Amino acid sequence: MLSAPLPGGFDVHLYSNVLHDWDVPTVKDLVQRSFTALEPGGMLIVHDAHLNDEKTGPLHVAEYSVMLMHACEGRCYSTAEMRDYLVEAGFTNVMFRDTAAARSVMTALKKP
Repeated sequence: MLSAPLPGGFDVHLYSNVLHDWDVPTVKDLVQRSFTALEPGGMLIVHDAHLNDEKTGPLHVAEYSVMLMHACEGRCYSTAEMRDYLVEAGFTNVMFRDTAAARSVMTALKKP
């Protein structure tokens, strides 16, 4: 995933509990490579533990982020940070939705 081009010809790429393991340059690179590989009209789905825009919570996500910073290169990214990375890569219609078990989903579209 970090060395070869991502697969093309698909309508959706899903990163589920992946991006929090990586630093900002790697996250931006993966998001950009998804944008490049996705078909026009395709969707990127980021399922992860996201901090709120202000990075003030939720508390359990902040606690998880601290643990990640000791275990890997990454951390939990805020919804504002992830939105910026998605838009910078060229995605539009970025949406956020809480899910279960302290996780959430952000979706973004590649214009047709």
